[in-house]
Amino acid sequence: MSVLVVLSLTGFSTGHKSSGRHKSSHSDSDSGGGCSNSRQNHDSYTPRTTSTRSSSSALEDGTARVVSCATTATPYATVEVTNPNSRQATFEVEFAFADAAGKALSSQTKQINVPARGTSNVQVKAGRSVLAELDHCQVEPEADLVR
Repeated sequence: MSVLVVLSLTGFSTGHKSSGRHKSSHSDSDSGGGCSNSRQNHDSYTPRTTSTRSSSSALEDGTARVVSCATTATPYATVEVTNPNSRQATFEVEFAFADAAGKALSSQTKQINVPARGTSNVQVKAGRSVLAELDHCQVEPEADLVR
């Protein structure tokens, strides 16, 4: 796997890697200046490992779930967002208040900062007209990473 990352970082495609392997078994000319020379790979391995770490730390989307829906006594819904990443990230959550038929009475998009490998709650307020027809709350289960 790290060979693929190293090759992609040096500008070689995986197609070149595959054909390079086949060519090196047939010809010595490709092995002298290409990536198949073990001395060259070793010398350039350390700096590329640093690059590999930064590319492998790409952030992933989080997850969202409704903790509680709005009621007349508590006129807001609570949504919990979980961050699977090893550093803090901001996520966008799509939320809707719905009637008994599943029709959205009101929908909102909220952004929330979530600590590394943690959870945070965001509250979504429901207006009186929404509360009068509200049957349930819906949230998109994937919380999109804000880039």
